[in-house]
Amino acid sequence: MSSPYGKVDEREHVRLEARRKTRKNIAIIAVSLVILAGIVIGAVFGTMAHKKSPETVETNNNGDSISVSVKAVCDVTLHKEKCFETLGSAPNASSLNPEELFRYAVKITIAEVSKAINAFSSSLGDEKNNITMNACAELLDLTIDNLNNTLTSSSNGDVTVPELVDDLRTWLSSAGTYQRTCVETLAPDMRPFGESHLKNSTELTSNALAIITWLGKIADSFKLRRRLLTTADVEVDFHAGRRLLQSTDLRKVADIVVAKDGSGKYRTIKRALQDVPEKSEKRTIIYVKKGVYFENVKVEKKMWNVIVVGDGESKSIVSGRLNVIDGTPTFKTATFGKPLSVFVFLLVYFWKQRISK
Repeated sequence: MSSPYGKVDEREHVRLEARRKTRKNIAIIAVSLVILAGIVIGAVFGTMAHKKSPETVETNNNGDSISVSVKAVCDVTLHKEKCFETLGSAPNASSLNPEELFRYAVKITIAEVSKAINAFSSSLGDEKNNITMNACAELLDLTIDNLNNTLTSSSNGDVTVPELVDDLRTWLSSAGTYQRTCVETLAPDMRPFGESHLKNSTELTSNALAIITWLGKIADSFKLRRRLLTTADVEVDFHAGRRLLQSTDLRKVADIVVAKDGSGKYRTIKRALQDVPEKSEKRTIIYVKKGVYFENVKVEKKMWNVIVVGDGESKSIVSGRLNVIDGTPTFKTATFGKPLSVFVFLLVYFWKQRISK
């Protein structure tokens, strides 16, 4: 029987195999080119998107993008969501460096404290509550002073923020203390009111303090910090004041004399303080003659460089009767007080007279 299949031509078979291999190679090359083109296009678009938003790395809980600087700054704070909410909304937040974000944080804090002052100032109640409300408004006013000191000093072009860390932390810590004291001053039934109106400002103050502490640690690692007020500077001021007291009987060179018996210009220390120039660079010396002065004396924050001297600790006596039971907050019961402000230099020295013959 003859075979139904004819003999295969070997040359034709070789040509067929060559064609199959060629088609296969062409297909592989085509697929490879398509994949390569996709990779190149993806890389180009990715680079363009990165250039448009170089620092955007992730989003917060609200789906808003946050920058590398904002994330780095907010990650060190206690109230992170509040930090992302405030700093993330800063104009050009993605282009701000950590120092600029810190200054913006302080600005926002000042705005929140100002709102709280308005709330406490406009709140009406009984006489006792009004006293504590006014006390809170006064404390918050001091808070703004410290925050303004923080802002103006950190914005000084001659000095960098890391070089001011110690001073900035002191001001921010004071600002936080004033706000806590405000709440503690209020009666128990009024504390929820105070806490609700101070919630934002206290959280923002805490965040600003955490940020400047973090910046200080970074500066320490690079040894960028320096103390603006050195120990030598303090000693110079201290010794200058001590020499002044030792070399001069300040009673003889006093600018204002207070005497209970009427032999001085005024009979009360309060009245004498009204003649102290505001924010004066020149010392004002007030001599209080022997006697008992029944008054609560307060040296206001605008009174700078005030020196008060007397005839001795048992001769020139100031006595007051303010107390908590009568509704006066503890921090305002001092007989002779001054606001805790860095701008006020007050030396209260009741002279211990030594009789020499």
